[in-house]
Amino acid sequence: MKTILLHLKNNPLAILGIMILFLWIFAALFGPALLSYNYTEMDMEHQMTTPGEYGHLLGTDALGRDVFARIIYGSRSILTVALMTSLVSSIVGILIGFTAGYFGSLVDTFFLRAMDILMAIPPLVLSMVVLGILGDSSFLSLTLIVSIAFTPATARVARGALLSCKGSEYVDAARIRGESHFIIMFVEILPNTIGPIIVEITARFAYSIMMIASLGFLGVGLQPPTPDWGMMVIENKSIIRAASWTVLYPSLAIASLVIAVSLFSDFVSKVMIHEK
Repeated sequence: MKTILLHLKNNPLAILGIMILFLWIFAALFGPALLSYNYTEMDMEHQMTTPGEYGHLLGTDALGRDVFARIIYGSRSILTVALMTSLVSSIVGILIGFTAGYFGSLVDTFFLRAMDILMAIPPLVLSMVVLGILGDSSFLSLTLIVSIAFTPATARVARGALLSCKGSEYVDAARIRGESHFIIMFVEILPNTIGPIIVEITARFAYSIMMIASLGFLGVGLQPPTPDWGMMVIENKSIIRAASWTVLYPSLAIASLVIAVSLFSDFVSKVMIHEK
């Protein structure tokens, strides 16, 4: 704890990132209960209202929907999918990476080649193609597809971390005691490789946010009526000159969240390096 506080004291950008991240988490958890408008509610008498008028803090869009309400509700969807994506890709990546690195030989070669094939396809392109083919952009589909796209990178990090510990004395001692492969991998080795894995999870979280926002902007992300920040930008691009706030504020929301998570990930990596 002292090490974390010392790093925070010497890293004001990390403090800023953590504050912004917690602000968005608070908004996602409690914001909807404090709003005066629902994200689907249309005020047809006040379309494209400028920010601050008629009780609309950030104005309204072409359909009279409150921009602030849609951003707050949208924070729930993007944070939920991004968190689930980073966790799923990390768990699957750890299982694949540890299995490949631990058993080696043909198993390692098979998994590495499979990961190489997936990594050869840009994650955004892979997600777009699969989502387009399925025609389903639900929370579950989006989480699973983006997780598959990010799993190869996590698997390689997990494999490298395992190989760095595989020849350690405590691993040899576990084998002599007759421990199972599962125990050796996930009870003996995993706790000693948790540093780079945690850094990878936080990095995947930032990448997931950018990916989900990008998919929404391209029209294959979460579909209406679910509010999606990327979708809000593309929906309102035709009225950007008349109502620039409908594009500006969702864009700022995406940028602030990505920067906050990136700063947090950088802080975590520095702490882990110091601990090591």
